[in-house]
Amino acid sequence: MSSYNENLNASVVASLQAQELKLNNTQTLLNANMFTLYYAEDAKITAQEKLEQTEKSYSEQEIVNEEAVANNNIATNLLATANQEKEINLQSVSNTAVAAANVQIATNSITKLASDMGSIVSILNAADYGSQIYDQAIAVNQLMNDTAYNAEVTSQWAMDASSHTAEITAGTVAEIATKTATSITDLLTVLKSQLDATTSLQITENAALANAATAQKKAEGELIDSKVDYNAANASYIASNKELNLNLQVTNKSNTGFTVQFSPYLNPFNNNSTEANSPYNISPVESYYVFVVKESEESTFSLSIAEGLIDNEKIAIPISNQSNPQLEIDRVNYLDINGSKIILGENYVVFVMVQFTLNYKKSLNNFEDFLTAGSSSFILTNKLNSPTSGAITMSTSDVPTLTFNVTGNNSYPVAYRCMFLPDNSELINAQFSTSNQLPLEEQIIKEIKIEIENHETNNQNFDEDLESLSAELNSLIESQQKMNDEIKTPETDADGTPAPTKANADQNKQLDKITKKINALQAQIQELTANKNSSSNNEDATLSSQNKTPNPGFYFNQLIAENVTDGNYTSPNSNQIILDGTTTTVTLPLLENTTDNFGNPLIEGNSYVPVILSVATGSISIVKQYSNSLSDFRSTATFKYSSKSTTATTNQ
Repeated sequence: MSSYNENLNASVVASLQAQELKLNNTQTLLNANMFTLYYAEDAKITAQEKLEQTEKSYSEQEIVNEEAVANNNIATNLLATANQEKEINLQSVSNTAVAAANVQIATNSITKLASDMGSIVSILNAADYGSQIYDQAIAVNQLMNDTAYNAEVTSQWAMDASSHTAEITAGTVAEIATKTATSITDLLTVLKSQLDATTSLQITENAALANAATAQKKAEGELIDSKVDYNAANASYIASNKELNLNLQVTNKSNTGFTVQFSPYLNPFNNNSTEANSPYNISPVESYYVFVVKESEESTFSLSIAEGLIDNEKIAIPISNQSNPQLEIDRVNYLDINGSKIILGENYVVFVMVQFTLNYKKSLNNFEDFLTAGSSSFILTNKLNSPTSGAITMSTSDVPTLTFNVTGNNSYPVAYRCMFLPDNSELINAQFSTSNQLPLEEQIIKEIKIEIENHETNNQNFDEDLESLSAELNSLIESQQKMNDEIKTPETDADGTPAPTKANADQNKQLDKITKKINALQAQIQELTANKNSSSNNEDATLSSQNKTPNPGFYFNQLIAENVTDGNYTSPNSNQIILDGTTTTVTLPLLENTTDNFGNPLIEGNSYVPVILSVATGSISIVKQYSNSLSDFRSTATFKYSSKSTTATTNQ
């Protein structure tokens, strides 16, 4: 390779490496700010939940305190009444005792008078029986006996009244009333102290919530800034890759293979001549070769190594379609540059070697071919499946139970992490505006690793690409029309059959190539137009949903889910997993110590979103062969938690 070409290639590689390093650095910062925002939202949501619990306690304590105040007023009045009753009762006991004594004295006098009257009757009975005075004495004696009897009864009543009055425990009632009033007063003092403490706690937690909200908004701003930096670095890398590296891309990655596509190497001396056979319109490319290289060997792979491998089509993979170069590579049919199988879990890059035609090399007086810089790294993995939103349900039994089923994982070493995201969409609307959250969610919620791997395909400059492809298509159509006009009618033999000529055969072959290229360009333009319309529809859908914050109302994605600490998710045991063919069914009861993804206990009456993360298990060499999968938490039904029963509600 000449010094100029070596320097040029080194400059291109260095430029792309520097920009990829910048992209990786901005990606690292983006990840850091993403987790900062997540934990800032954790702090704010936790502060809000604590404040809600405190406000609930305050309301309950306020009701109890009001009841205690009313009871204290009653107890005070009761004590005053009991003391007054005690005084009146003492006076009543004294008065009834005096009255009973006086009645007894009167009764004794009446009894004595009745006795004297009986003596008088006895004397008259002996001395003057049957006389008028005797009869009057008998009548008076009867009245005196009745009066004496009534006096005795009255005396008994007076003594009973005195006894009953003395039996009234007004003093005991007063003592009990005093103790009751004292106890209620003490209780009121305690309740007032608790209410004052709760009020102070409410003020403190309000301040904590305000501080947490401020920290969250700051973290949100830093995440947006880092996203802008990342987008700029990404756009710079995409532009450089497009202009300096044939827009080399690796797409459609799966566990079976991937697709390599790039722009064709154009003749730099193309003067857009309208002549069909102009040497400037002839492609300078003899053939393209694709090489799969481990990322660890990217820096040592060179053109000389590539040229030494082109005889092995399993390593130097040729591309037949030069007008629209792309190649689907089945990993079991091809090898990397070391002759090793392309395996899952290994980081690879691809190179493209452009082998020029001999005429083009002679025209330049340079007989060297061209090797691109390496593509962005990629990795092939088995994709784990996660349950669909409709396959996740919560039971309404006495013990709340999560049930879900998933297909396609039974042959993989997989575990399921069940998380419960607090549905704070209404809460976040007050602090984390929808207009700010939705662009973040739309741009960053996609897997960061996938975004890095496919960053070349994220270029949405549809208009520019469509214009370029349309111009190329129009040029080919014109060439096709001219060639059709130039093709002569073939001569006929003696029997009248057409006699083919070499010139017509060559023209027909060239015409077939142009026709195929036209068809390929038309299909590419149609696909690009569909993608443009789809992108526009997605933007309209995003704008139309600005009035509602999506579940769960805070920043969450698969990368965050993969880093949720062990104590903040629940994994089912073997007894809770049922395998049936290709379907796995999991039944997981919620225990009293079950927490949300932030580690906070589930709160009675609060809404949560169940989320399932499918992760590979085993050694590092096994785990890296799989890609984790997160269920669609945005469209999963929320449920209101209750320790006795759970009611699922459809997520609107």
